[in-house]
Amino acid sequence: MSLTLHEGDLPSSPAFIEFLHCDLTGEPFYAGSWHAQDEESLSLFEGRFENLKEKTAFALGEPEGRRRIRQSHLYFKEILTGRLESIKTPDRYRFYFVFGIPRSGGTYLTKQLFRAAGMDYRKVPSALAHDGFPNLGAPGLLAQGGNLGTSGLLQLAEYLTMVDVYFGKYGSAGQRGEIVVPKKLSRGLHSFPLFHALFGERGQYIVTLRHPLAMIRSVLDKSGGMPAGNRFALRSSIERWALDDWLKRGAAEDRIRKMSYVDVFLGYWKRCHFQIAMDAIPTCAGVQLIVHGSANMRRAAKKFYGGFGSHLAPEPFKQAPEPGFDARDQRKSEAAVHEVADFWQCLGLEFPLKAVLEGK
Repeated sequence: MSLTLHEGDLPSSPAFIEFLHCDLTGEPFYAGSWHAQDEESLSLFEGRFENLKEKTAFALGEPEGRRRIRQSHLYFKEILTGRLESIKTPDRYRFYFVFGIPRSGGTYLTKQLFRAAGMDYRKVPSALAHDGFPNLGAPGLLAQGGNLGTSGLLQLAEYLTMVDVYFGKYGSAGQRGEIVVPKKLSRGLHSFPLFHALFGERGQYIVTLRHPLAMIRSVLDKSGGMPAGNRFALRSSIERWALDDWLKRGAAEDRIRKMSYVDVFLGYWKRCHFQIAMDAIPTCAGVQLIVHGSANMRRAAKKFYGGFGSHLAPEPFKQAPEPGFDARDQRKSEAAVHEVADFWQCLGLEFPLKAVLEGK
């Protein structure tokens, strides 16, 4: 008995097709502005995936394009079935995955990892460097057809194929002769066990932590300020992620949109950190917790540089101002931090309570 899937059943993602088209034609890869996180503005993607059908046909018409698409399907099959022979065989990569809730310093650390490895992060494709790809959301069926779970795994397989293409050409070897592959994966936090199983000793995992009000203030600055009536509004990708977090736990969207903006994000913040504890992430090999803040971020960056044998100095880290919320929101946020700390303690873990409460 055999099961056959066709290209139409598992269409390649737009990001993967765009990447292949650039590689095959020699056009510049799409880097975008993923690295400009000190600028509190939304990323724009107008026209990014123009002529996708033509680019797909071109990739399929080239032998190398077909080979890379087949490679992504092979990786997908091995992830889907748990037979990881071809994925685990190449030992030349050392992955540095940066996890954590958005606006907690992950982009800064990712940039410093690229610099420490001798790469210009401004030229690294967004899909390879930043979160959003692969989109490893919660499993679910779409009304127009498609499965969020399997499409996320296919994108993970595409990411691995893109790593082979890009870092095989432009990557830099660290002190142990391995090619350093940094990646920010805010949305991969809930898929940490999968990454740990896939990459094992080839993976280093950095988890960033930040005070919830400081995180919320940063999201507000990036999304256009506090909405009218302090009610939750959907204007940015991060707000979409917070909404999705509530939806997948059974909350009705109309109810969420009537909630306080701070309450929506406090719930999102707490559940992210509950998940870290439930997956016992701090106990896993190769995991490092870093609390947001100039001194902590620069200290971590210096270790990256020293470990990679780089003589460059870490770039400056933009210290955030005081979040500036009223006393009621401050009390609610402090209670949320203590709830998380207590939950970690119940599972035998130590949450860096003082550092998070003092952080910005």
